[in-house]
Amino acid sequence: MYSRLLTILSSARLAIVLFFTLAATSVIGTVVQQGLPPERYEDLFGPEAVSIMEFFNIFDMYHSWWFILLIVLFSLNILACTIRQMPRLKRFMSPGKVDVDDKVFRSSQYTGTWHSREDPQDLEQRSISLMKSLAGKPAAITRGDERYLFAEKGRYSRAGMVLVHASILLILLGGLIGAIWGFSGVMNLVEGEESSTVTLFSKEVHARELGFVVRCNNFNVEFYKTGMPKEYRTDLVIMEDGREVLEGSITVNHPLVYRGLKLCQATYGIADAGNFRVAVRDSVTGRESMLALDRMKKTPIPDSDASFAVARFIPENQEGGPAALGVFFEPGKEHDMFWLIKDRQTRRGPFSFTLNGFDVIYYTGIQVSSDPGIPLVWIGFMLLISGLVLSLMVSHTRVWMRIRKIKDGHEVLIAADVSKNRGSFKERFDQSFLNFQKGEDT
Repeated sequence: MYSRLLTILSSARLAIVLFFTLAATSVIGTVVQQGLPPERYEDLFGPEAVSIMEFFNIFDMYHSWWFILLIVLFSLNILACTIRQMPRLKRFMSPGKVDVDDKVFRSSQYTGTWHSREDPQDLEQRSISLMKSLAGKPAAITRGDERYLFAEKGRYSRAGMVLVHASILLILLGGLIGAIWGFSGVMNLVEGEESSTVTLFSKEVHARELGFVVRCNNFNVEFYKTGMPKEYRTDLVIMEDGREVLEGSITVNHPLVYRGLKLCQATYGIADAGNFRVAVRDSVTGRESMLALDRMKKTPIPDSDASFAVARFIPENQEGGPAALGVFFEPGKEHDMFWLIKDRQTRRGPFSFTLNGFDVIYYTGIQVSSDPGIPLVWIGFMLLISGLVLSLMVSHTRVWMRIRKIKDGHEVLIAADVSKNRGSFKERFDQSFLNFQKGEDT
């Protein structure tokens, strides 16, 4: 039962299917922005598509049960493959044995034969020199009239595969820990405000207490001439038990880290406005005037009995811009309420009203995230680099030699195996063995 399960889990087909499934779903998770408010998704995809995507938890995909299941299956697949390879790796990585089977001189990648009539001691010394040039200092054993030499180098390069598999497992484990116990949310603060609560978005919006207070001391945004934002920056203070414990600034890609939580500059927006400038034109007299208005403050229109006030402000109206709710007062008549869209003229009675400008009060959107699996991910990446270096840069080379006494001298057999860079090793092997036959230094 165990052997059958191990065979199924270590299947190469299963590994390919799981890998490409994870890759495809990760692309979806990248294309579909995670953690937006539900109403934003409805604007982007429509109610019907949103209901289907919510069923599969696409908007919080990396915490969904099916994505976690894929990671677990992929981890089991890698672990099973490693277990199945361990006996073979153990054999390769065990210290070389000199009492080799003579089959090695027929089955190895590179072999050579030579007959020598020189003195046995000189022959062995030159043989040792040849072995050193190819793989290192050899070990020797005598069996009857036969002398065996064995040398190897780069034995532990075979561990590269184990390190790579272990690194992937650690990275996946770190991802699982982050998916299960980590969180990501947003905190919107106006300058001078403070909060200890992060709003999380999944199927249902809920909040999470941080255990400390975040205060926005200052928010500043700079724009290009085109009106596009150039840079936005938030100055934050972290407070615990009523005292300041950390102060710092965040910009895009420059977060602030405290107690394992990362505070990133994610977005900004218009929270409110004040000091509204409304241009009023009287079509009867042709007189134009500019009203400076505060919220809910009734202001007379010059040279008339009418008055005007701003009751409400919204940063985004249905037509895609800021708007103010104006209230027009005339004696003996009910007040008239209407929306003033920026830079657009609206007529009421003999007057035309235009919202020319206002002072903006911005909020800063701070993304707060916790990923307790990050240390494992970093360890995994370091193991991955080490494993790749061992696997790609270091070659496992093994060389065997047998010197056997024959009727008219000695027969020399040599065999070699190399795990990589076989072309360059073959040239070196052929040249070294040729020099050895000629009696030259190797």
